[in-house]
Amino acid sequence: MSALAPSRIPPYGVLRIVVAAGLALVLSACASTPTGSDTSPAASTVAPSVSAPTSASAGTSPAEQYCVAEGGEVQSRQPTFGTNGPESSWVSLGDVVPVCRFQAADADSSRIYVDMVTLYSEQPTLAALAYLAKKPLPAAGGANPAAVGCTALGGTTSYGTSSAAGGGLVAKDDPDDVVVTACTFADGSFIDEWGIAYYSDGTVRGEDLADVFRFDTKNLPPVFS
Repeated sequence: MSALAPSRIPPYGVLRIVVAAGLALVLSACASTPTGSDTSPAASTVAPSVSAPTSASAGTSPAEQYCVAEGGEVQSRQPTFGTNGPESSWVSLGDVVPVCRFQAADADSSRIYVDMVTLYSEQPTLAALAYLAKKPLPAAGGANPAAVGCTALGGTTSYGTSSAAGGGLVAKDDPDDVVVTACTFADGSFIDEWGIAYYSDGTVRGEDLADVFRFDTKNLPPVFS
């Protein structure tokens, strides 16, 4: 077997020439690229995306949109205890509650307030059924007849055990009703107590909710029969 020939290593001077030639090619390539340009594929081939418009404004629920479409006003109201006392003693409870406010174009500018679920649901809530039942108000004996009527339907207007302290849904920027007393039922639904009370004898306040409820108001379950 013949011996392997030793590797031939280029002389040092030749290596210097090769390296210098390589550097010259790199510098030439860099100089051909304009300063400040972005050569990444994403920047040169992809146009900026534009979000498609949506049917709802950000943060607006379908129920709130429906409220406005039917002529109502969306309000955020704060459940509050102690509203019969000075405002400095009022106690906020939990989170704000979205409410649909309807105001009539009558001499009294009457109003009614309803929760969004009751307004928008395709199934009736207890508040809706109580409103549509039109049950005559019981004798109040000097008490608030709307509150007595609410209680007779299984709802409540009470905040705690002290009825004298008062309570309600507060919107300090409302020009007419800073505090609204809602008749609230076990399923969490509500309509303001006077809206139900007046409707029991056929008087519409704000809006006839029978015309805006989304469920079939002609075939109701016998909850309040």
